[in-house]
Amino acid sequence: MFRNKTGEALKNLIESHGAEGAQRIIAETLSQKKLRPEDFSIKELWEACQTAEGKSINVQEAVVSDSFPKITGELISSKIMSAYNAVVMIGDMLVTTIPSKQKIETFAGFTEVETPEEVPEGHEYNDSSLTEKFATTHNVKYGRMLSVTEEMIYFDQTGQIMVRANRIGQKAGQYREKIIVEGVQDVNSNVYRPSGTATAMYSTANRNTVAAAFGESGLEAAQLLMHNQKDDSLGITNDDFIYINDQDMIVLVPKQLHLEAWQLANSTLTPESAENAANYYKGQFNPLTSPYITAQSATTWFMGNFKEDFVWAEVWPLQTIAQRPGHEDEFKKDIKARVKVRMYGSVAALDFRHSYKMT
Repeated sequence: MFRNKTGEALKNLIESHGAEGAQRIIAETLSQKKLRPEDFSIKELWEACQTAEGKSINVQEAVVSDSFPKITGELISSKIMSAYNAVVMIGDMLVTTIPSKQKIETFAGFTEVETPEEVPEGHEYNDSSLTEKFATTHNVKYGRMLSVTEEMIYFDQTGQIMVRANRIGQKAGQYREKIIVEGVQDVNSNVYRPSGTATAMYSTANRNTVAAAFGESGLEAAQLLMHNQKDDSLGITNDDFIYINDQDMIVLVPKQLHLEAWQLANSTLTPESAENAANYYKGQFNPLTSPYITAQSATTWFMGNFKEDFVWAEVWPLQTIAQRPGHEDEFKKDIKARVKVRMYGSVAALDFRHSYKMT
């Protein structure tokens, strides 16, 4: 196993295993955290790759070895992914991730069906009046490039390259978080598209919003909405109540309300009662906050089983792709290696009956 980052060790590694083999071994070493991407010198790596493949180490030469872009891409990719995964995010607690293969994805479904009926012996079962419905989402591609220039190699600016890679990874994680958290709030009223038409997710018609300040009375008002929610919005006559699992309940609040939410979720005695009564709401919900909730207001909050309603349609998860050697920017822009970072997806609401907005 490769453990030595020196130029000579890199040269021997490439000579004995080839470009792809060296890339794989370095990737394993990084994943096992025996070395960090910033432990390598971009200049030493350049010289080792060029020498191992019999090419000039003069950085001004136009011909780049096969191994340099691959190994450099591996180092940068490792730094990007590490930074991306280190971002503390709540988005995945609010959505169900599903694979998507379309730019405009259609989620087919059916209206809620009638309750079961008694079937006398020997009689036929009645068909449910399934009325087909669907919701759509418009998937979007997001990305960035990070280029390694001749100057970066010549002046051995490994630290600057890794700082940029780290920042790109962080920003990618934050941006996906922003898309999801703002989508769950329906900030721009475009995540819920029944029959392909953007419609407000939270409305009095949907019976999932009410004027209620956060606190014991607000939680009671929210739970009452949930308790009375039915599946009759499309005119089903034999409607029924919607089942909401209390064990998965999340309260989504701005930072200004997070302390109060935590107290109500964890205190044995109610923090709002002068008599120190038992706290009815202890353990009944998980209080979450995010900087992206302030897009609404300091008093707006949400409650529900959001994963029941919201999905992250994922065409591609976060990817890092190294550009192959021989591209024209080697000559035009003195770029010796480049890594593309991208993700492709969107947040969408498929229903509204398990998510509630209070303000």
